[in-house]
Amino acid sequence: MNTLPLHPSVVHVPLGLAVVMPLLLGAMVWAIASGRLPGKAWLIVMVLQGVVLGAAAVALWTGGQDEHRVEARTGEAAVESHERTAQVFTVTAGATFLSAAGALLVRNRRRPFLVAGVASTVLSIGMLVLGVQAGRGGGALTHGGAAMVQGGTNQTADPGQARDQGSGQEPEDDDDD
Repeated sequence: MNTLPLHPSVVHVPLGLAVVMPLLLGAMVWAIASGRLPGKAWLIVMVLQGVVLGAAAVALWTGGQDEHRVEARTGEAAVESHERTAQVFTVTAGATFLSAAGALLVRNRRRPFLVAGVASTVLSIGMLVLGVQAGRGGGALTHGGAAMVQGGTNQTADPGQARDQGSGQEPEDDDDD
């Protein structure tokens, strides 16, 4: 039986698509509004945004399943912070999907389509920002301990290693040449 948690494998789908969606949505709004593509081409972004939303929901579910494993190692506060960010990401993915659905409904009317399409694009930018935050928090829980999630400065797994790295500043030059 595979003992690896499913959550780290699942989260890469919505996060990867969240990077692409603002560019794709913006390009599709422009292409459809300018007549370069037919309105039905908007179905492409609807399907992809649906995948983002569905995968984000699955990632939340699998994260809940794996939560107890990580809390024992990193602490409850760090996991809760990551979970809250992931929940807001998922809600924003849903809002982006609904906005895109509205654009699909009015795709043959230029001005309403532009409003809904631009709203979808703006929401997808917010979704991207939240995805980066959730991914950074999850990465810190998986690879670097809880310090980065909780706002600490130690971003390494070994506190002794961070101490050995010093302040990161160059040593002062004693030469008075």
